[in-house]
Amino acid sequence: MIYPWQREQWGKMMQLKQAQRLPHAIMLYGEEGSGKSGFAQSLSASLLCRQPTQNGEACGSCSSCHLISAETHPDLTYLKPIAPENSKSKKPVLNIRIDVIRKLCTKLTSSSQFEGYRIAIIENADKMLVQGANALLKTLEEPGNQTLIVLVTSRPHRLPVTIRSRCQSLRFPHPSESVALDWLQAQGLKTPEIALKYAHGAPLRALNQHEESLEQREILARALIAGLNGESSLSYSAKLANLPKDISMGWLLDWINDLVRLKNTECNSDIINEKNRPHLIKLAQKSDLKKIFALNDLVIGYIRKETIALNLQLVWENLLISWDSL
Repeated sequence: MIYPWQREQWGKMMQLKQAQRLPHAIMLYGEEGSGKSGFAQSLSASLLCRQPTQNGEACGSCSSCHLISAETHPDLTYLKPIAPENSKSKKPVLNIRIDVIRKLCTKLTSSSQFEGYRIAIIENADKMLVQGANALLKTLEEPGNQTLIVLVTSRPHRLPVTIRSRCQSLRFPHPSESVALDWLQAQGLKTPEIALKYAHGAPLRALNQHEESLEQREILARALIAGLNGESSLSYSAKLANLPKDISMGWLLDWINDLVRLKNTECNSDIINEKNRPHLIKLAQKSDLKKIFALNDLVIGYIRKETIALNLQLVWENLLISWDSL
């Protein structure tokens, strides 16, 4: 599916396809929730389809499209980060291992089963281990005919320069607010403005996370305003520890950024957590800017510790203590 805000990128790819000038490797990058993965799948389906439509999209009814739909097309490989083998952790670190990349490279050097393109989509390509990235490098340097490797990432800076330099980059920025709101309304979302603000302008993230995250966001909000109500914020640490780490800490960063805006500007500044503006104004009035920035750095440090097992309840206790002392 090509979303309304992806028409320009789709047009570029179709022009290259028609001119038979498609690169052998493409890096699709941009913020999460912009539809990069769906674009990669649509592009792959277009190249493998026997009778694409006038605008280049896959027909959905030919034999190749049926195989793609069943995830059994022999010339299409889809990789994504997985947990280490024999991992007993409840929250294992996900990555793309070197043995998986090696198998992919071997497959891409084999003949196409349908005498057409051989395609690999690598989701969250920045999760490739260093050894895996090095193994992929040779295939990127010496690709076979009609080979396409699509790297999808929201953090291109985490990919080695050697990998990035051998890919044609295609950026996926967030759509304009009006385009995003129109699309979200068409999907039946009841509060698209709030959802889009929470999602930082990413329409797919707004659609997928809004309903299920409202209750979880409320847990964090109650913890952060507990001190104003004479409660202990630490009583919420266990509940916060059960939430997805990167997502919940991202919400905490939203609160921190709102504090900075209200601290540095007038009280009518645009903020993410509009529902809690009165509480944030009170917190901003009593907080110290240096401490706010120090907490911001602390949160980012925890987010970056992807390969280290953390006791999340202790982490949240530390964060909440730092928040209360702002």
